[in-house]
Amino acid sequence: MNSDRLFVALNNHTGWTLVAPALAIFAVGFTLYAYFTHKRLLLLVGSTAYIAAFVASLVAATLAAAGNGRPTVTSVSLTGQRPQISLTFTVQAAGVDRNDHVAAFVRLLNAREGGQADTELYSGSLRPDDMGKVEQKVTIPLTLPRNTTHVTINVSNSGDKGRSHCTTRSPTAPACVTVKLP
Repeated sequence: MNSDRLFVALNNHTGWTLVAPALAIFAVGFTLYAYFTHKRLLLLVGSTAYIAAFVASLVAATLAAAGNGRPTVTSVSLTGQRPQISLTFTVQAAGVDRNDHVAAFVRLLNAREGGQADTELYSGSLRPDDMGKVEQKVTIPLTLPRNTTHVTINVSNSGDKGRSHCTTRSPTAPACVTVKLP
C-alpha cells in the first residue's frame, strides 16, 4: 500500500488500518516469547495473530483501493451577464460500484420564496468506467428569470440508499453546491 492509499485507508477505514499492524506486533511478540520460553501454545497464538494481521491488512488495502463512490463537484464557474449566463462544473467520483450510477441535478432557486426550486435545468445519470470512475464536465447556457437568485448543483451516488440530503453523514453522501447568481 503506497502512501496515497494509506492516507485514504486511514481516513475512511481507520479500524482495519490500525488493527493490522497491532496484530502484527502482537504476533511477533508472542512468537518471540514462545521461542524463548518453549511454549507451543504461545507459538500457536502468535501464528494465528500473524494470519489475522495479514487478513486485516488485505481487507484495509482492498477497501482503500476500492474508494467509496462519494461524488464531488469541482470547477464551478459562472460566465456572462444576466439574463444570459453559462454555468460550468465537473462531476467526479471514484470507486463507484459497477451497478450504481451518479445522479446529477441542476436547479434554479428563488431564495425570496424560501429556496423553492423553480426549474430543473439538468439531470444526468452518469455511469462509471471499468475502473469505477465517473468524470463529466457540464456546461449549461442559462436564461435567468428575474426572480431567480441561486443555482444549486446536487450530485449523489445511487448506492446511497435514500440518504440524499446534503447534510447526511454517510460515506457516499451527496455533494451539494449553491451559487448566488449575479
